[in-house]
Amino acid sequence: MDPKKTQIKDIMQAQVKTISAKTPIEAAAQMMYEQKVSSLIIEPVDERDSFGILTRKDVIEALIIDRMLEFPQLVEDVMSKPAITASGNLSIENCLKLMRMAGTRRLPVVDGTKLTGIISNTDIFISYFRKS
Repeated sequence: MDPKKTQIKDIMQAQVKTISAKTPIEAAAQMMYEQKVSSLIIEPVDERDSFGILTRKDVIEALIIDRMLEFPQLVEDVMSKPAITASGNLSIENCLKLMRMAGTRRLPVVDGTKLTGIISNTDIFISYFRKS
């Protein structure tokens, strides 16, 4: 794999798990566990809204560290929004730079306002060592 020539659309995961921002955090955690995913994407409510992302780290902090809060937590209380997104045409090299600058390990991949996939540092790592 040439990180300057390979585009993220070539190695991204096209199957993306999404969830409503109004979902209780416990239900989101259960979904992540059952689906064996480390993040969920929260889609925009309308064209003026942005994508959000809920990661395993967000869930752990909400369920374990912040347990002393007395109100029921929803996904919207702990998700990151707006999520940093990337176009599928972005090179792996530039995707890694963006991830490093943003301090994230995964990015929703979009085509305009449409969610088309998700790319993680694990996808890039596996692709780098995959035999062509």
